[in-house]
Amino acid sequence: YQRRVHGEAKLPCNVAIVFPGHRECLEAPESPDGRRYGVVRDGAVFVCTFGCEGDGDQNFCCPAGVCVDGDNIVVADRYNNRIVVARRDGSFVRTFGSEGVAHGQFKIPCGVCVDASGVIIVADTHNNRVQMFTRDGTFVRAFGSNLPCGVCVDGDGNIF
Repeated sequence: YQRRVHGEAKLPCNVAIVFPGHRECLEAPESPDGRRYGVVRDGAVFVCTFGCEGDGDQNFCCPAGVCVDGDNIVVADRYNNRIVVARRDGSFVRTFGSEGVAHGQFKIPCGVCVDASGVIIVADTHNNRVQMFTRDGTFVRAFGSNLPCGVCVDGDGNIF
């Protein structure tokens, strides 16, 4: 998959579809260095980008997974070992997590999704587990999985 926005070739590696009532998708990476996300409407109209390389609150270091939760965008920030939450317009909301093995810590999180009740589910790849959090980042529970690279949840709440 390759597309062009503002005349630059883009090679998104993760795509999360749609904000309800809109024809928008979120794709990553939005820039050739793989450090930013972009929101695109109707497949062509650029809406915004957010984030840049780094370890500050509004930065990413190799973002790996992305999902949409209402008007928020949730990103697995792989090498910063955390989850970043931003608004649909790209403005920063919060981060949670850090590098480590305790509950609420990550080792290269590569996937993220949100269930119907708003629980954020993270594929904590190198800790060989999936962790679950409230919307504000409070740890709920974890369960084992062998090197989970992605995570999704169906309409019945089953986690895959």
